[in-house]
Amino acid sequence: MARSSGATENLLLLLALVPYVLDRGHVSVTEAATQFGRSEADIIRAVELIACAGVPGENLAYSHLDLFDIDWDLLESEGVITFWNTVALEHKPRFSAREASALIAGLQYLAAHPAYSAREDLQTVMQKLQQGSGSGPRGRIAVAQPLLDSFLHNLSDALDSKMSVEMVYHNKRGESGVRTVDPLVLESRDSVWYVRAWCHHRQALRTFRVDHIETLTVTEQPQGDHGSLVDDISPHLFEPSRDDITVTIECPASALPVIADYLPRGFPEPTDQDRVIVDIPFAHYGSLTRFVAANPTIVRVIQPESARQAVADFAKEALNRY
Repeated sequence: MARSSGATENLLLLLALVPYVLDRGHVSVTEAATQFGRSEADIIRAVELIACAGVPGENLAYSHLDLFDIDWDLLESEGVITFWNTVALEHKPRFSAREASALIAGLQYLAAHPAYSAREDLQTVMQKLQQGSGSGPRGRIAVAQPLLDSFLHNLSDALDSKMSVEMVYHNKRGESGVRTVDPLVLESRDSVWYVRAWCHHRQALRTFRVDHIETLTVTEQPQGDHGSLVDDISPHLFEPSRDDITVTIECPASALPVIADYLPRGFPEPTDQDRVIVDIPFAHYGSLTRFVAANPTIVRVIQPESARQAVADFAKEALNRY
């Protein structure tokens, strides 16, 4: 049942009704009355008051464009509220197209995670960002994602059910083999998905790139007890290897948090240096070129010469393709 209202509630109705109608384009009086728990007569009176509201011009006088304008014919004939002209609210701060694009891209990337893919609020927020981004293109912004959804969902299921998985996996040398692993942690770094898992073949903790998995099946074999191992998992993705290539790079000290995942363990934070030189191990030059491409304005490769040449060749090939 619609209720009577006081001055405060009338003011709240006026403040809420305008954005409600603007968000939908047009709203029936009946719908608005239901939405705000008021009588249809209250809604009509609110619309009449809104039509008297506005912001005066520079000479402190009101012109037609300084006031809200209602489609009175539509209101009287069909009981539908819509605005022909609005003031003040159109001047609220908005995200630029670039800002909205960055936020939408981040939300789409988050929505790719199995833990968030079913959440409708992500889609709702993305739609509102597109509507509120001001001028600029409003088509769908897409973040390129490899066809990993089924692998990510299966790995997530294996984590929840604590089951082992069997997969065909190719390593950094392109060699493929069958692995049985117990997934322990699923995470992404720089748009690449990784799974930390106990490898039955190696009898050790290993890190696998999800985009290197060729096939994956969740088995009916329960995982072993890895509780203590999970607690000790390092924040570093990969353990150093004797086959790694040590590359010396230079970067601003302020950029160290950006490349923290690549820094060797125990690397001391500089206290009074603007730029630092650090030796970073890479499994191969492909990893190095991806690292440099992701941080082109931050890092500079100093040595060895073969590393500098690998980066230069990568840049030339990229320019030729561009």
